Amino acid sequence: MNYSTPPINRLPVELLQQEFLLILNDIQGNPSIFSFGDTCISADVASPPLLLTHVCRLWRDIAHSTTAIWSRIHVALPGRIQPLKPFLPSLLEVWLARSGRRPLSLSIVSEQLCYSRDPEARCLPWLRPYQSEADRRLLEILLSVRGRWETVAIMSPAIYDWSGNIDTPRLRTLKCFLREFRRFNAPNLHCLHIFNRSDFPAKPAPICKDIRHLRLQHTSVNAIRFTSVIFPHLETMIVDDYSLGSGDRIDTVAQSRLKSMTLPLTSDRQEFIDILDGFHLPMLQKLTVVVEELRSLEIECIMAALAVATCSEPTVDLKMATPPSKVDIDIVEPLLLVAKEVTVCGKVLEDPVGGASVL
Repeated sequence: MNYSTPPINRLPVELLQQEFLLILNDIQGNPSIFSFGDTCISADVASPPLLLTHVCRLWRDIAHSTTAIWSRIHVALPGRIQPLKPFLPSLLEVWLARSGRRPLSLSIVSEQLCYSRDPEARCLPWLRPYQSEADRRLLEILLSVRGRWETVAIMSPAIYDWSGNIDTPRLRTLKCFLREFRRFNAPNLHCLHIFNRSDFPAKPAPICKDIRHLRLQHTSVNAIRFTSVIFPHLETMIVDDYSLGSGDRIDTVAQSRLKSMTLPLTSDRQEFIDILDGFHLPMLQKLTVVVEELRSLEIECIMAALAVATCSEPTVDLKMATPPSKVDIDIVEPLLLVAKEVTVCGKVLEDPVGGASVL
């Protein structure tokens, strides 16, 4: 049988739309709108969803009418003094218009930080503390649809020039520098991810009142303890790394709703103990401890930390590169004196001889 039309184009439009959505869902993060060369900026037509519009007229028409594939966007701000070619801001406006009225997932990153090979540079907001005309034009377009922002990640010093508070009534998840999160008027914000190392301000902000999930990428022992003051409704907290920091220590703190907590165990074990010393955690069900190497010293440190905290024998999950089958059960077993259950990367350890669960 000879057909002039490719078989895939004989599928119902609804199935092709689902295929487009599956393609977009395979992309890690948000799809990028711009591609950066050494001296030029262009549309990223080599990646979906723009790629889908270059296959044929049918695919272009279907892609343009599928609002869901345009509801996620990654915008790298160029940070260049010269103005953008008019086509590029227009492309951003068209992309957003194609998303219809859908909630938006948005990431805004300085091109300098986005493509830097230095991992530390991604956390340095002072690398380019000015806002170019090109940045300002793109930010104006993004701000014009802030009423639809639902998930937003901002890693750009260019936003420091934004004036006033930012009303985002639909915003539920925010990733940003500490300096910026207080500027959002987001009554429905539930998830907050802070990138840079800093202590929290002494006065809580209205944005904090209903945050349930918190991640701190760079922080201090004092800041972790201070979360009980400014985030009273926390249910989960993840800390990537921390240091002793400065400032007065809060002797007694409480998180009455916290159910899950993730902490790395650093080389300074006393800092780990200091985080939980006097911490009242009546609802804590799971403590995840990230360790590089599991020895008796690490187990003793975790036991000492739980001994000075107020909690009801949570499950202790040890997160490390070593597979559960290689973990020495004899080293881990003392944790059962202070924990309801001990797991490794979420898996209950088994007796290597009998195969029965022992922890």
